[in-house]
Amino acid sequence: MFDLTLPWWELVLRGAGVYVMVLGLMRISGKRQLGQLTPFDLIMLMLISEAASNALTAEENSWFGALIVITTMLLLNLAIGMVTTRWTRAEHWMEGRPRFLVRQGRVQYRTLREESISNNELMAALRQNGCFMPKEAEYAILETTGKISVRRRGGAGDCAPDDAPLAG
Repeated sequence: MFDLTLPWWELVLRGAGVYVMVLGLMRISGKRQLGQLTPFDLIMLMLISEAASNALTAEENSWFGALIVITTMLLLNLAIGMVTTRWTRAEHWMEGRPRFLVRQGRVQYRTLREESISNNELMAALRQNGCFMPKEAEYAILETTGKISVRRRGGAGDCAPDDAPLAG
């Protein structure tokens, strides 16, 4: 139960290596929030964790081995959080930058493709903000958190929420 079959340092290297690999792959895959995951995204996360489990422990079944790997990954996560709060360049590299999906009422289709955002997802975000057509939005921005922020165009009748006073 507590006897290691691998040296402790190998478990630390395996934990760090898999953490960095999965972090890099998740960074490349886009900016969705957990609440915005499609069933496909959720299945992919589950399969990635299953595939990574053997790489993490190399058949090491002791509790102490699991503790070493988990501690390594938690410490790496803490360190990366500290680095990104102190250095803007590291924050931009790790978390990305906000991206315009709609500018002056025009959909940025290239950005949609690059960020793997479907037209339906964009339209749903616009509707949640009272815009029923992209031309009604001044802009829509994909935030680094995966949320889509929308600013309605000014003027009477353009995407006015129900409680907004009408210009008269």
